[in-house]
Amino acid sequence: MNKERAKEIFNSPEMIHVTHQDREVYIEKVIERNEMARIHPVDQPNVNQEVPLYELKEPQH
Repeated sequence: MNKERAKEIFNSPEMIHVTHQDREVYIEKVIERNEMARIHPVDQPNVNQEVPLYELKEPQH
């Protein structure tokens, strides 16, 4: 996923589905300086990690 799309999703008032390694996640923060994102699984809000933006996927409908 590119940085601009990740920022759009982060700022969206709607829940937009994003996955990381086939698991649905929520983007907590887009870290622009190193093209990373802080995420957590939708069902585990206390388990967060930082991952490269290119590992995030937006499922195609």
